Amino acid sequence: MRPAALADAAAIAAVHQASWRTTYAGILPLAVIAREAGRKSEKTWRRRLAAERPGGATWIAERGAHGIVGFASCGDARAPMQGLDAEIYALYVLQAHQQRGVGRELVRACARHFVRQGLFGFYLWVLKANRARLFYEALGGEEIAEKTEQLGKHDFAEVAYGWRDLTLLVVDDA
Repeated sequence: MRPAALADAAAIAAVHQASWRTTYAGILPLAVIAREAGRKSEKTWRRRLAAERPGGATWIAERGAHGIVGFASCGDARAPMQGLDAEIYALYVLQAHQQRGVGRELVRACARHFVRQGLFGFYLWVLKANRARLFYEALGGEEIAEKTEQLGKHDFAEVAYGWRDLTLLVVDDA
């Protein structure tokens, strides 16, 4: 795990686009996936990384010859809820590297970042139909809210998972 740099923008975009295509297949219409994946460009990531606000961070996971295989973007909550002042905005891991601890380490990197910023609870949103919900539950996330969003003309349900106690996430495994 390491903080992202501007030079990582192309690799982050590639992970973001590939992850959108594999994660949301069968959940969202293919036209929506194609359009949204196309918006996750290198140019967009260069702009995001250059404009990252104080308190924000983007963490990347690298695996040897595979290069960047995942990333997480986090910071102050866009809309604090239930006393949780931090948020993971995006977390994606290439499908071939899932279920190998990469996602867990990205969540832990964000949790440590939050603690260093004096923020001791966070949340993230996930599509209700996304099997990643089981991953967040296994990490101790509790379902705290639900909403309906729209991409194009397609409605979809999202669920927020929250963590109030970061102890287990920030302590290294012994």
